[in-house]
Amino acid sequence: MKKLEDICVAYLEGYFYAKITEQLITSKIQSSDLDKLKKTAIECMKDYIEHSYYSTEEKEELKNNYEHWADMTLEGIKQRLRDSNKLHE
Repeated sequence: MKKLEDICVAYLEGYFYAKITEQLITSKIQSSDLDKLKKTAIECMKDYIEHSYYSTEEKEELKNNYEHWADMTLEGIKQRLRDSNKLHE
């Protein structure tokens, strides 16, 4: 199951970065905007899992963890943005 977890985390991280890249190029990004983005990413993750070719059992296990992965991924991104002085909190 670790491979599926890695895929889901990568999907969420890619989604976050794709959505914030333009703002990062031109200015800092608001922490509250990232929190809103997390909600959208979770909805995309739900859709991704639902339409995947994983077994029903695998889908259920993934559904139990997507919010945790979104939280972990977002915190990692926020920390990297803090470190580069690009996050406005």
